[in-house]
Amino acid sequence: MDLGPLRALALDLTSSAHGVAATVTRPAPDNAAIVTRGVWITFPLEEPRAYGTDFQRREPRRVLALPKAAVPTLPRGTTIVALDRVGGSIKVWRVEGLDPQVMVEQWRAIVTEVQQ
Repeated sequence: MDLGPLRALALDLTSSAHGVAATVTRPAPDNAAIVTRGVWITFPLEEPRAYGTDFQRREPRRVLALPKAAVPTLPRGTTIVALDRVGGSIKVWRVEGLDPQVMVEQWRAIVTEVQQ
């Protein structure tokens, strides 16, 4: 049994219910703006630390899930204009990397806010 259509439906429903509008602009030459929806991932990433390290980040990393169907590639340095949460304010984010957990249907972009 092929579960692909069911996964696509679940992703669309999650994006509609919990997603925020996002405009993705990748670095040149693929720098055409892509308008899509993203979902903020709220669980913390497992971040390895060196033995004896006592310092942690002040806040967890921000992770935004974007559909691969809308955004075929997501290189480091891509900018995303999106709400910081549902009902929040619009901010500009920069992709610093991808969550190493492999997801077939979506990118999980680790982002930082761009200070303006």
